[in-house]
Amino acid sequence: MLPVLFYLPVKSSGRNTPMFTKILDVYVRIINAVIILLMYLLMFSVALQIMGRYIHFIPRYLWAEEVARMSLIWVIFLGSMIGLRERRHFYVDFLPRNLSPKVNLVLDILYYVLLFAVSYIFLRFGFRYWKMGTIQQSELTGINLGWIHASVPFAGFTWTIFLIEQVARLITGKGLPKQQEPEEGELP
Repeated sequence: MLPVLFYLPVKSSGRNTPMFTKILDVYVRIINAVIILLMYLLMFSVALQIMGRYIHFIPRYLWAEEVARMSLIWVIFLGSMIGLRERRHFYVDFLPRNLSPKVNLVLDILYYVLLFAVSYIFLRFGFRYWKMGTIQQSELTGINLGWIHASVPFAGFTWTIFLIEQVARLITGKGLPKQQEPEEGELP
């Protein structure tokens, strides 16, 4: 399992890539590795719950449900971060893209303004949400709920960084990352 983490696919940014983008490529690779670990943890805890229900000699562990819930929450937020960077998430084509370049530019600006607003909300109120979670503990396992609540401001922070990168590419003329089509053998 562990060697899989070191061979995660990384889309090469090229030679003339800014250092900021190269750092973000490493950041994305780390997030992908965490997603893989959390998915293994999620599958293990759910499988343990199912086996405990139907196989009588396997005990029913109470912590498995909380671990599954915590893993699922983090996987959702981490996946949305990667999806935003690759323009696979939050980007809906409700108008045809063959409109005039000015209309497409206005739509892209609207897209970024709305996403910056959502990121700001997640950062500002997510920090309060996290602080509220740090004073709470789970009744079953005693885990500090701040670990779960931290996913909200972390997502807002990461979305903001990825949006800054995309806007910088737009301004410098490097081009927006296109909404990527799934590669062969990859799910949409």
